[in-house]
Formats: sequence, C-alpha cells, structure tokens
Amino acid sequence: MNNATLATIDPTMLKIAATIDRYGINIVHVGGGCDCADCRPAPMPVDQQFGYTIGLTDRGHPELLLRGLGSRATAATLNRWGAVVLDGETFDAGHLLCEGPRGTTWELVPVRRPSRTLRCAASYYRTAGAGRATRPDGVSALELIPARRPCACGSCS
Repeated sequence: MNNATLATIDPTMLKIAATIDRYGINIVHVGGGCDCADCRPAPMPVDQQFGYTIGLTDRGHPELLLRGLGSRATAATLNRWGAVVLDGETFDAGHLLCEGPRGTTWELVPVRRPSRTLRCAASYYRTAGAGRATRPDGVSALELIPARRPCACGSCS
C-alpha cells in the first residue's frame, strides 16, 4: 500500500484492521458515549446500547451482535463467543450458546438489515482499505438473545 492510499483511508478503519490483525476480531460498542462520528457524545440508556464484532466475516462467518448490556459485559460476551468462532466453530441461526450453570444461555437469531445496524462493520467491509477485499454482498450477523428454550447440554439445568 502506498502513502497516497494510506492518506485516503479512514483512521478508524486502520485501527480496526490493526486490532483484527492482532486479535482476530474488533468489538464495536454503540451508545456508551464516545467521539466517533456515528455516536452521540452522551451515553444512551443501557437497554438501548449494543455491541458487535468485526472480523468474523473475513473467516466466512456472520458477525455477532448483542444488545442491552453495558460496554464491559458486551465486550466480554462477544470476545468469549468470537474466540470460539476464531477457534473454528461455526454458529447458525437457532444455535444455543450455553455459559454453564447459572450462566446465560443465548439463542442466535439472524439480524435483519445488518448493514444498517452494524454500520461500522459494513463500512469496513465495503472499503478495500487496510488490505481487505471489497465485500459487495455486505455483512451478515447473528444476534445473541436470551434463549427462549432450555439448553440441552445437561450442565446448566
């Protein structure tokens, strides 16, 4: 990549690319109050906040989204399940993610219009910046919601 190309790449996208290169995923949290162009400077109520991964699409997997938790709990949960994907597991809609005894069991549901909700991920994959291929098909995502059915693992009952 030459200096002219680097000068036209959004610094946020470069930071995301560096995080993905180092850790495999980047976590974006929306609504906690930050200085990025898409966020409001004041935090939103926790039940309106959400977070999502960027980097799983590079591995042919939908991104993961979680709503209604604070930034730390969101990051911890997405990092935990994102690491499982990075280790080779594939999740689909309807899959249950069990966090063990007294832990939350999450059900995965498809995100409608993910490019509108995961705006930073959509922008990241739309650009060829940071050495990434353009993704004309956009981004897909699965949302973690509290499971509406019991986990079948036997250890969390």
